[in-house]
Amino acid sequence: ENLRNFLRVFPICATTNISAHKLGEPKQYFDMVIMDEASQCNTAVSLLPILRGRNLMLVGDPQQLNPVILLNPRDNHILKQKYSVADEYDYIKNSVYKTFIACDAVSDEILLSYHYRCHEKIINFNNKKYYNRKLKVKSRVKSDKPLVFVDVQDNDTDIKNASPAEAKKIIDYIKDNRDKKVGIITPFVNQKILIESMLKENKIDDVTCGTVHAFQGDEKDVILFSLAVTGQTSPNTYSWLKNNRELINVATSRAKEQLIVLSSKKNIDRLHYVCGDDDDVYDLVNYLRTNGASKVAEKPMASRALGIKPYSTETEEAFLQCLKHALDNVLYNKRKCTVHKEVSIAHVFQENLTNSDLFYTGRFDFVVYEKVYGKKEIPILAIELDGMEHYDDETVILRDKKKAEICRKHGFELIRIQNSYARRYNYIKEILIDYFTNN
Repeated sequence: ENLRNFLRVFPICATTNISAHKLGEPKQYFDMVIMDEASQCNTAVSLLPILRGRNLMLVGDPQQLNPVILLNPRDNHILKQKYSVADEYDYIKNSVYKTFIACDAVSDEILLSYHYRCHEKIINFNNKKYYNRKLKVKSRVKSDKPLVFVDVQDNDTDIKNASPAEAKKIIDYIKDNRDKKVGIITPFVNQKILIESMLKENKIDDVTCGTVHAFQGDEKDVILFSLAVTGQTSPNTYSWLKNNRELINVATSRAKEQLIVLSSKKNIDRLHYVCGDDDDVYDLVNYLRTNGASKVAEKPMASRALGIKPYSTETEEAFLQCLKHALDNVLYNKRKCTVHKEVSIAHVFQENLTNSDLFYTGRFDFVVYEKVYGKKEIPILAIELDGMEHYDDETVILRDKKKAEICRKHGFELIRIQNSYARRYNYIKEILIDYFTNN
């Protein structure tokens, strides 16, 4: 009753998620709860304010940093098994925003599409890669050279996840550009510590250096993005970095006038060859080296705001389980295969032989990969799960024809299955037997 009286005088309350428990009992006192930076909020503490409102607005960007979760992954797995927690509610993998996207197919999701911060060439990489080209760039930033890649030739070192050569070039740049507001971002703590020590040695105390979490929500005229990819970098480390969409998206979009990426092209090429084609770092480096002219393979996450349906529908999940089970039984361990979902066409093929725009914007529902040479995966087969729109919507039919032509030009098998057959295990098994018998 005291809280209700308080709200008659002060109808708007500002609080953190974890402090919301002080706002009375867990009852619906508020007409609306607005949660800012929801993509950085874990689901547990988010429930504290959510329980206190009749309506909910989540504000955030699921393409940016996830919440920092300290729960042991093994404990998380045990708890999921014990209480039958679905993947959509996985405490470690999801923010409350991502859980919303995966589970709520009814509520509106609206994209704030106007972008005012970055030079057009800088944000175009993020727009193509992560936002399905939905951002409308309204910035008026002028820059003679907005994109720069510094190829650090002599960056071999004995220090793990650090590059003294990159750090030295960063110090030299700052000394020569004291009139600029500069920020330094690196994926690795060791590189951050090294750069900070060199800044201190050179009596530079007005430049921020940190991992990407220190720059969430921030902006600088110039961002120096030190990848610290050296001869010491292992494939496992690079695999973590190359597909860390949140890290790369935030780091590159902090720059207003100029984005400078420092790394070793030789070592990126080496690790890209080992780790496979799905590689955001490799795309970024090529984008900078060509001054934004290279093609960018798209990889937006499922989001109605971006015009992409969430993947985790019941039918598709059932089909995926049937497909994996059938693969295991058909192959009898003779060949090792795996399945990836929502795969960009440009990640399957090296060349756009048909000069089709769909090559860069389209995706396959499922791609079967064969594992060779231990870790490398080679795409061998694509499968599309078709609803009725694939038979009565002219736009969808035309897109399917383009996709089929791309596969035909590359001599790549594309199989289409009606979604009414998604749960028919024997039907799926027969399709796989027929494919592997003839290939």
